[in-house]
Amino acid sequence: MTAASTYGLNPTFFPSQPARSFQEAEARIQALQARDDESVRLDSGMRFFSHGKKVKRSLVFFHGYTNAPPQFDRLSATLFEQGYNVLAPRLPYHGLTDPMTTEQQRLTAEDLVRTIQESVDIAVGLGEQVSVCGISAGGVMTAWAAQYRSDVDLALAIAPSAGLPFVPIWVSSLFRNLALRIQNIYIWWDPRAKEQIVGPPYAYPRFSTHSLAQIFRLGRHLYETAANTPPRARRLKLITSAFDAAVKNQIAYDTVERWERHGVKVERYTFPPEQRVWHDMIDPHQTFQQVDLTYPVILRMLTE
Repeated sequence: MTAASTYGLNPTFFPSQPARSFQEAEARIQALQARDDESVRLDSGMRFFSHGKKVKRSLVFFHGYTNAPPQFDRLSATLFEQGYNVLAPRLPYHGLTDPMTTEQQRLTAEDLVRTIQESVDIAVGLGEQVSVCGISAGGVMTAWAAQYRSDVDLALAIAPSAGLPFVPIWVSSLFRNLALRIQNIYIWWDPRAKEQIVGPPYAYPRFSTHSLAQIFRLGRHLYETAANTPPRARRLKLITSAFDAAVKNQIAYDTVERWERHGVKVERYTFPPEQRVWHDMIDPHQTFQQVDLTYPVILRMLTE
């Protein structure tokens, strides 16, 4: 198996074990929360908005790469008020107290699949109908859940990060294959501000080329699988922005088109370029945020 292989990213290697009751789901959440030690920020652990019982709808939010569960706090609170039990897991090596941590470079596609499976398994015990939503890396994770989990009622992927922007798709493939064979490099989100970047206090100011390549591995796996296998989730939706300069939207569109060739309907919404919706259209702490514009669309797509 090569370093960039997508072999081993299907449920055969990460079998599901759905929670059989609300109590079992709650116990699994508590066990995961107990793993967090002093290296995790107090505000960045797993989020659980609970009604104290199994309800009609549960929802899993997957945050973006280098961000943390608080990214979805405002949306989670809104949906909780509408009756949802909401779970927002912390991705491995995220939400740590040291924003300059090198732990993030350890992230693998396998870590992401493991997180998807344990989170959706928990959500089955939290609600009669399970929804999954994520942005960026979390959008790719949501697409994986859509591909493989028949117990997911709704999967809404937002701006999935499956490839590099502004370059042909083959360049992303080249990056994915080479990045894991050479020494990791850290790249600043804002090369001018570096660690002084203004934004969410729990987000990292730089990203790892190794981890980014691993996220692209998962995206490539989905693209390949979608060619021959229809998605198993009942309803599928996609939100992108034409102004997004962080990801290659076409890769998400190509994957969706492969799903649609199996006779599956995917509802799509794209924010037009003149609205200038940036990649992270979720976190209210982003300086360029337009949540008054994006949240109504996201909430409609999640609840209709």
